[in-house]
Amino acid sequence: MGRASRRRAERRTAPQPARPDNTEAPQVHGRYLIRPATPGDDPQAVHALLQPVDFMDTAMPKEIIDRMRTGWRMPAQFGAATLLLAQDRETGEVVGLAHAIPPVPWLIEAGLDQQMCLKLARALVELEAVSVADSARGQGLGHQLVDALIRVYTRQGYQAMLGGIHTHKPHLKPYYEADGFHVLGPGAPLDLQLPIGRLRYPADPSMRHLVRPLAGHVSYRHGVVAGLLAGR
Repeated sequence: MGRASRRRAERRTAPQPARPDNTEAPQVHGRYLIRPATPGDDPQAVHALLQPVDFMDTAMPKEIIDRMRTGWRMPAQFGAATLLLAQDRETGEVVGLAHAIPPVPWLIEAGLDQQMCLKLARALVELEAVSVADSARGQGLGHQLVDALIRVYTRQGYQAMLGGIHTHKPHLKPYYEADGFHVLGPGAPLDLQLPIGRLRYPADPSMRHLVRPLAGHVSYRHGVVAGLLAGR
């Protein structure tokens, strides 16, 4: 999981050190507590969980950790970034994480006007990373983390969650399908049907798009997400 660097867009949008974007209450799942990351969390533990993730930009783990340590947030008009951690309630150890952020750089680079870009930044979010420590695998914790992110963004009015997986990890296809995602073929583009027409999200041949509608009026079929921004 992982996409290209967002540093250019972050410079343009001038993110500020502040409170985390999301204020979701912690959720108990058996022996684990799923909660938003805070500036006080151990960066080394988070770094260890990010290491196995196949980021296309090797700088992304450091950027995610820097955001956590500073309490970074996006300007409200550009949507919300969320880093959730899973903590063992018995040992206090952080054993899982999930991270998502709106695909602002792609929206900017797609040539949309500012109004449409801002609307989509509050309607689309991209799942960037899901990771579980070896000691906590086999218990459905990764699915619980993804479900928690889905709840966070659904409550905020987001309409679809996107993502990407590498083709050299075919076991991830059924994994994300079990979480309700549609998984496109290798290198297949994803088309977004918008009030202004279709917007194409291309994919590298080594990647597969993921998409999951989050609103009842949004649907996916044959490579096209329809219904986005209806009524907005």
